[in-house]
Amino acid sequence: MECAVIPINRSDFTFESAFSVIVRTYELIRPEKFIILYAEFNDVHLRKLEKLFEELNSHSVEVVKKKLYIMSFDDFKKMIEEETKSCNKVFLIPTSGANIIAVYLTLLHAEDKGKYPLINYLFAFGPWIRYYYPFVPRSLEEKLLLGYSNIAGVNLDLNLEDYVERDLEFTAIIQLTAEKLNKFNSEDKDISLRVRGKEILNTSATSYDKAKKSLSMFIQDDELRESILSLAGAYKILVDDEDIEKVAYGRPLLIDTNLIYYGIHTHEIRDLVIPYCVHNEILMTVNKKGKEEAFSNAVFMVYDTLRAKSRMLPSENTICDVAIPKIEADLIKNYLVVTSDRRAYQRWKRLAISSYADIKLAEVEGERTSYAEVTSVIFNLASILHFMKVEGVEVCIKNNCVKIDDVAKEVELK
Repeated sequence: MECAVIPINRSDFTFESAFSVIVRTYELIRPEKFIILYAEFNDVHLRKLEKLFEELNSHSVEVVKKKLYIMSFDDFKKMIEEETKSCNKVFLIPTSGANIIAVYLTLLHAEDKGKYPLINYLFAFGPWIRYYYPFVPRSLEEKLLLGYSNIAGVNLDLNLEDYVERDLEFTAIIQLTAEKLNKFNSEDKDISLRVRGKEILNTSATSYDKAKKSLSMFIQDDELRESILSLAGAYKILVDDEDIEKVAYGRPLLIDTNLIYYGIHTHEIRDLVIPYCVHNEILMTVNKKGKEEAFSNAVFMVYDTLRAKSRMLPSENTICDVAIPKIEADLIKNYLVVTSDRRAYQRWKRLAISSYADIKLAEVEGERTSYAEVTSVIFNLASILHFMKVEGVEVCIKNNCVKIDDVAKEVELK
């Protein structure tokens, strides 16, 4: 019998990392038993995993949960040996564990590499922040395997749709598309976006200029095509010539409305704050008519997803240029406040807000071209184009394709 030991006690992205590790390990080695190690402070995450455990049970996989406490390596080793005495091979997966448990698992592997193979996974959070496997492409959750090489392939046959965020349609389309792509059980990395059979963007030879030209067959306006790519997160948001993620790290980031249009939802911001004035401005754009009407609908769907995953802050019921500098000082003391409106930035720097908040100007400059970034752009574009009522949108891995219209119907039905 093959077993797997997975700790759930890291301090950040606990649920996301645990879910990803469990599902990735299941599809790779199909253990007959999971030993889940958890700290008391992570009990809330354990409860969120119960439906996953039930699904594993339905596939004849036993799940044993063991609470961790302060213990020596020898005591830890005895606990693992006791729980795995009927296992011929025990896979140790430290990725979702705290440092000390990761060290203990590594020491156990070093003592007996044959019995205790070690698996680590490389998570590509970044633009995929708050998404987790299997709701991200498999190629973003790479495995590092030590002490074992007999893996024939992958087989994702779990029903995990209870975890799809169906109340957030934009997110749900991305999640379900990724899951369906993963169920082709391919480990290929070549992912592409197609519209009515025409390739728009791919991960193997990325060109946003080519993507804009290809989209001209379906969207004639040049500026609108540029805006669509920007909303999808194709471009860097720079503050003081640094990526906004670096500048915002470790402090709350309060944004102006324009950051929504630049794809801020695809950047790894840990503490994003949205003033109510942004809500008002986005709602006003939804009522636009003409060529921008369909795009405004997509912008709202992006905003709706971002709002659900961010903090909202009270502000006056007016435009953000006026409302943001009037926000109560105690509410945004030491916040990073970012706008890409140069005139608003210059005015705010002269006002009292600059004495208690860090006012910065954002610029959109340079393409985001890492593999994780391009895959994020592809999936975001697919969802954006759907909400713009562009038909025939597909996301493909090689020639296995998922039709976005079909995915959207599934989201609406449940």
